[in-house]
Amino acid sequence: MRLKNKVAVITGGAQGIGRAIAVGMAREGAKVVVADLQSEKAGSVADEVKILGGDALGFEVNVADESSVKRLAEATFAEFGRVDILVNDAGVYLKSSVVDMSEADWDRTLDINLGGNFLCCRAFVPAMREQKSGRIIKSLARELGPDGITVNAICPGSANTAMPRGHRSEEEVMQRLHSTPLPHVLEPEDIAGPILFLASDAAAYITGQSYNINCGTYMY
Repeated sequence: MRLKNKVAVITGGAQGIGRAIAVGMAREGAKVVVADLQSEKAGSVADEVKILGGDALGFEVNVADESSVKRLAEATFAEFGRVDILVNDAGVYLKSSVVDMSEADWDRTLDINLGGNFLCCRAFVPAMREQKSGRIIKSLARELGPDGITVNAICPGSANTAMPRGHRSEEEVMQRLHSTPLPHVLEPEDIAGPILFLASDAAAYITGQSYNINCGTYMY
């Protein structure tokens, strides 16, 4: 198992891609903290991991709130004593044009999608620095490289999850999922796979990279 005895914190882990990452990491031997604003769903995913024989903690967190993120870090260290992997998966996608979007929605998007990454990294990086190792899936590669911490970003295409259904009809979602060069519907598990690799020792010397996982929707 590639992640045996590692401790992984996955924000947005209650459903979709985050859930697939949490379950996938548990299958690879990691102890996982399923952190999400939806506490009941986070607990359900943690229970799912335990049924598989893994060790997990479900925890309610608002990544846009520093005190909430600090409680997440405290609970992680109290339960498992360390952290090795941080996956910043929590995010929102509010469908609105620039002229129609309210300032409140704009602020919420930045607070969660950008501010949440900042707060979670700030909460867990000191422990990673102290142990001279860690994996973060998002940003900060240049700053944290000397501390033995690799940082990479995953850029997922449209996946078969609840998020795109929040602002598109089922017909539109299916059309988008099928309109890719590869004859495959992108599932959450397809995105979890590369993340498991980046979190493992096999990717110890890969950092500062962005990986497009989209069935070839966007090609260079």
